[in-house]
Amino acid sequence: METEITLPEVVSREEWLKERKKLLKREKKLTRARDQLNAERRRLSMVEIKKDYEFESPDGKKTLFDLFKDRMQLIVYHFMFDPDWDEGCPSCSAWADHIARGHLNHLHARSTTLALVSRAPLDKITAFKERMGWKIPWYSSYGSDFNYDFHVTQDESVRPIIYNYRDKATLEHLGQHYHTEGEQPGISCFLQVDDIVYHTYSTYGRGGEQVGGAYYFLDMTALGRQEEWEEPKGRATGLGAQAGSDKIRYPDEYDED
Repeated sequence: METEITLPEVVSREEWLKERKKLLKREKKLTRARDQLNAERRRLSMVEIKKDYEFESPDGKKTLFDLFKDRMQLIVYHFMFDPDWDEGCPSCSAWADHIARGHLNHLHARSTTLALVSRAPLDKITAFKERMGWKIPWYSSYGSDFNYDFHVTQDESVRPIIYNYRDKATLEHLGQHYHTEGEQPGISCFLQVDDIVYHTYSTYGRGGEQVGGAYYFLDMTALGRQEEWEEPKGRATGLGAQAGSDKIRYPDEYDED
């Protein structure tokens, strides 16, 4: 069955140019606001990491400091991979696939390391990584507190439920029950100074979209991400993420302070 979709109105080049210039003003306002937000992020204070986390790697056990690989900064993508699963989360895999097959030279040139961390045992991570053809460093946090401390594994018997800086009651009030149990995605940033590791930033949910990937490319197109929740209605082609998925509920992700 073919999916009927709505399309943009067809106008003259002159009319389109008038609309485009009007939109450009809003785009430039957003760009300046994003620059200001990035500056505020850089002004954010940091917290010393005092716990001795341990990770498994193909080269043996590693500390959080080891993950920097002698660079100043470390970005960790909290990849959803439960120990009981045989493969990684499809959404996390789509995110990682945009960068994990290539090289990270531009980050390395700025003394920054990017790595994946999951709670699955190393043998499962290694098998999945080889299947996907990825080269990015990927470590197992199995048996450590790392995932729980950064609230990307939700287990109330281990840590209070917190996701995206919201407690369980708030998440349930927002209808985000899917964030109150199991594995969750996120990105955390660290800085090392004189061999001391500091936590500088973490973002969760749609915050992971801000670092590349196909979504922001699709956001520039007429059909967008082709998902039911987007405006204007009628652009979903059936090729986007399933609208009924409990994991895809973008509109209410940040609709309350």
